[in-house]
Amino acid sequence: MKRTLAALLAAALISLPAFAQFAKPTAEITKFRVEAISLRDITFLFELTVKNPYPLGLSFSGMTLDFSVEGSKVFTAAGKGGFSVGARSSKAQAFTVTLAYDAVAKLVKDYATKDYLATVIDGTLAIPLPKIPGLPKDIAFSYRLEKKIPAIKPRLAVTGFIVTPPSAEEVAKAIAKAGKKVDAAKARAAIADLLAGKKPAAAVIDPAELDVPLRVSFTIEVANEAKAPLGFAKLGYELFVNGESLVAGESTEIRREGSRTFVTVTSVFSAKKLSKGVKALFSDRKGTFRVVGAAALQLPAEIRSDPVPLAFDEGGSFSLK
Repeated sequence: MKRTLAALLAAALISLPAFAQFAKPTAEITKFRVEAISLRDITFLFELTVKNPYPLGLSFSGMTLDFSVEGSKVFTAAGKGGFSVGARSSKAQAFTVTLAYDAVAKLVKDYATKDYLATVIDGTLAIPLPKIPGLPKDIAFSYRLEKKIPAIKPRLAVTGFIVTPPSAEEVAKAIAKAGKKVDAAKARAAIADLLAGKKPAAAVIDPAELDVPLRVSFTIEVANEAKAPLGFAKLGYELFVNGESLVAGESTEIRREGSRTFVTVTSVFSAKKLSKGVKALFSDRKGTFRVVGAAALQLPAEIRSDPVPLAFDEGGSFSLK
């Protein structure tokens, strides 16, 4: 068995110098696109395919990618997409690189006046070759890729936050379900007082003990202080108030006014979610919010023909009327 392996290896080594006269590895970017967008960054997808004609495997650390936006060098990604390619075979490897918008905004003049930004990506790749007489140390490839990206400088707000008290019938059903002996009218009044930011006239029950529905409505305003349009047909959302998840769902009630997109949300949550932190929103008439959202953003066809996933996780403070 050892003799057979030695013979095969010797044959491979003997054939390599002659083989190298006419065969060289090739490396091609077989896929390049904008993969995803958030309100803070943009992610590119690259697929690199390497063909290895040699009877020995090849490996390399990956590509170096230099990103220039509107003529200014913004970012360098080194060593991305490294992998090994077996003898006389080819292999494709996909990898992603994320470019932060704040880094772009610092270097691009008049960023806020732009809608789309010309982005050039210069890539270099060196594949080390086997240490065989007749072969160079490595073989190098260079690429230039061009893509426009939307200019985004986000601002997100939650406005018009209103919670409607439950009906007397709903409160009565919730009391019966909880097995409580409480006057339904007084319990409803206590819930209404809490939502209005008042101390309940009669502390008959903690509303958080009842699984009674509370209807909430509010508007998520997504504004872009640069000029790229942020158009989408529906938005998946989860709203956190004072650090606690309140409602989640999907809304198609969307309208656009210039660079601003307004998403109207109507939903229901249980009074059981009236924790100390959520109650503070009503007593203080203000609080913090966090919105985790997802949508499909339609960009110009030259950027990507099908919708691009848009995801965001933004927060701030808001007030009740």
